[in-house]
Amino acid sequence: MNPYRLARRGAGRILRAIPWTRHWLMLSPDYTVITMEEARRRQRNGWHSRRVAAQQDAAYRALLDAMHAGNPRIDLTVAAQAVDAVGLSEPSLLEVGCGSGYYNEILATLAKSRIGYTGLDYSAAMVARARARYPQGRFAVGDATALDHADSTFDIVFNGVSLMHILDYQKAIAESARVAHHAVIFHSVPVFPAYPTTQFHKYAYGGPLVESVFNRGELLAHFAASGLEMMQSWRSIDYDVSNIVGAASHAETFLCRKTR
Repeated sequence: MNPYRLARRGAGRILRAIPWTRHWLMLSPDYTVITMEEARRRQRNGWHSRRVAAQQDAAYRALLDAMHAGNPRIDLTVAAQAVDAVGLSEPSLLEVGCGSGYYNEILATLAKSRIGYTGLDYSAAMVARARARYPQGRFAVGDATALDHADSTFDIVFNGVSLMHILDYQKAIAESARVAHHAVIFHSVPVFPAYPTTQFHKYAYGGPLVESVFNRGELLAHFAASGLEMMQSWRSIDYDVSNIVGAASHAETFLCRKTR
């Protein structure tokens, strides 16, 4: 093998062996199972960090470039399919957990529906990046568990890969249902087919975070308790934590309609 490649490989192994460099080099290393009580104690403000926001934005810029080159990742395609499956030609849509606003661009590119998009995130650092990236867009800082909108304000509420990061997820589900008029989409949610809902501590984009991987049946029960019926689902990107807990998991996108 080329000596230069050998040297790079060796350097990479060394850097990944050091915790603080590993946390910045790898997107989601160092998973640890924790209790919900521990999760509440250890919940950090990683998503509020401007460095974390910048690193996540950079990761999605690469995905957006691939999408525009005609090679969208499966979760991007699934998001557009779920929105189109609602069956509205020009829906208003609120994305809860919008990050730097990349799904504004993804849905405008891949969905057949003409979407009136509004993005919301509890991280001011993320919203600042979204406003800079999409100056004509509508973005606000807000709390997924206490949305500052009246009942049935938006045709669709799109929970964009954020439910896993909200410890009070039952409140977030109920608030999404309240604000939606027609449908709620929970996108790329990590689920266990037959293992209890579990909380983890990990590092993502260099920041310490907590998250949940849900028991699928329990999650559907939470949907039903909030007046939502799951109409269709799609498998999304790989999300398997079996090496941590010994039970397989996957990411799934759920399209739910309001039943009340």
